[in-house]
Amino acid sequence: MGDVNEAIQSLEQAAESLAVQVEQGRRAVQSWTEASRELTESAAQARAKNQGMGRGLGGAFFGSKYRAAMRRAAASSNAEIAREVATKRAEIREGKSQAQEQLRRTRAELKDVKARLRELKQSRKTAQSKKAKAAQKADKTLDLLKKLKEAHELGVLTDDEFEEKRRELVGLL
Repeated sequence: MGDVNEAIQSLEQAAESLAVQVEQGRRAVQSWTEASRELTESAAQARAKNQGMGRGLGGAFFGSKYRAAMRRAAASSNAEIAREVATKRAEIREGKSQAQEQLRRTRAELKDVKARLRELKQSRKTAQSKKAKAAQKADKTLDLLKKLKEAHELGVLTDDEFEEKRRELVGLL
């Protein structure tokens, strides 16, 4: 029974550790999702900033050639932003995918540990129940032996009858 209790304790500790790892994994996936959102926001802000290039007083003062040059510069800047965003999105996608896979594996391991833990606890409960039943059976047998002895002492049973019944009851113990 001690080995079972030790195994149960070990599995409970493993389950606690895995539960912590699951929570860390969930946070890792969430951080990759947040990184993606932040990237989208920062790229949109940078493109919005580029959109205003060549407008306003400078554009009016320097003329159409200036505005055309600024639009080309904005288009070039937007293209660079798009390349950077694509590269970062690929990194984020890969990181998130790895975090999700690790989370999936950890959850599966936690599920297995919990299943083994339930099985061990059930087997311990069954063993304890069997032990209790055996103890009850032994108590009943001892009570019967006492009654048998009383019956023999009162002369209700002969020596041979007493000895035969006594052997049967002792065999049940």
